[in-house]
Amino acid sequence: MIRKKMLTRERIMLIVEYLTRPEKQRGWSDTVRERWEKFNEHYEENIEKIYNRLRYQVWVPGDFNVFKKREGKKVRTIYESMPEDLIVDTIFFDCLNYVFFEKKKIIPETSYGSIKGKGQHDLRAKIISLVKYNKDLYAACWDTEKYYPTMDHDIIMQTLSSHIKDKWMLWFSSVCVSRMGSVGVALGLPSSNPMGHIYHAIIDWMIILQYKIRRFYRFCDDKWAFHKDVNYLHTISRVVIEKTKDVLHQEIKHNWRVLRCKEERFECLGAMINSHSARLKSFSRRRIEKNIKANIKLHDPMHALRSWSGIRGSLKNLSVSNLINYWKEVYPEFFHLLRWAHSILESNRQRRRWHKKLEKILINAKDMRSETNKKLYVYGFDIEQKGKAA
Repeated sequence: MIRKKMLTRERIMLIVEYLTRPEKQRGWSDTVRERWEKFNEHYEENIEKIYNRLRYQVWVPGDFNVFKKREGKKVRTIYESMPEDLIVDTIFFDCLNYVFFEKKKIIPETSYGSIKGKGQHDLRAKIISLVKYNKDLYAACWDTEKYYPTMDHDIIMQTLSSHIKDKWMLWFSSVCVSRMGSVGVALGLPSSNPMGHIYHAIIDWMIILQYKIRRFYRFCDDKWAFHKDVNYLHTISRVVIEKTKDVLHQEIKHNWRVLRCKEERFECLGAMINSHSARLKSFSRRRIEKNIKANIKLHDPMHALRSWSGIRGSLKNLSVSNLINYWKEVYPEFFHLLRWAHSILESNRQRRRWHKKLEKILINAKDMRSETNKKLYVYGFDIEQKGKAA
């Protein structure tokens, strides 16, 4: 039984220890911080209450602390839970992962987001490597309108009940799902992302199995499909729009498109991608500028290069020369940031491969700058001296 495996006092203690780590406390509001202090005053008694109320199916969740949060250009409504509710939702998150990700594995391998080893950087690198050398590949891009706020609870429970026979787990699911009323899943909860994967799984498998789209990728509500037949992708697009409305009771945004990867650019999680380059949006560029300057102060050239590329871990599968060619006219200061990294890496034997690659790129980029930028930013100009002069 799921309850015997997932609901134990030891698990609740480990969850409390996880949720009260210093890095988690940075995001707490004053209200939540006060509630955690009260919770810790009667630590063992509160853990026993949570355990018994869940075991005997008498748990009643409390209200959310609602606030707005900006993510990039979007302003999202975040529903913050109190300590007891957050502990219970984390247990629900563990139950969902155990049933749907570990045992039944109904989530396709091409789904990304909130899955270990499958973040947005991994998906972006995957798509860049896919379209980089394919000249005859077409891409279809779809995005769901208000995905999490429009999730139908009846469809969620129908999906869960078709895979779960444990009565306690069904009761637990109904209590956690019904916290938002009859429609919608709260953003900011541990169970939100796995719930989003489970809700969309039926459409994922339809595209992969029924319509034989092998290169289909999804990150939460953003979806991409790649195929060599443009007409077939248009057919798939009509099917996705109709099935999303009929099966999931949701709408696909009107800005969906089918394009040729070789000639047209398309967006992938903040980066503009085609078969030759990956160019970042302006707000992503400003964030990367801040990160790379912070790494310069720490004298860490490799992290500076990683921040500049926009890809976590390394510059693999990213066209570095295209990024330099794109930014050398508009942002010539990046040229000198690379010069700084190049001079540090030159004396490091372990990074000799990166040194040689950067040396070729910098030599080519040196002669391609505009005359105006050559006057403003002299080749080899010291950034620290420039900052002192300013």
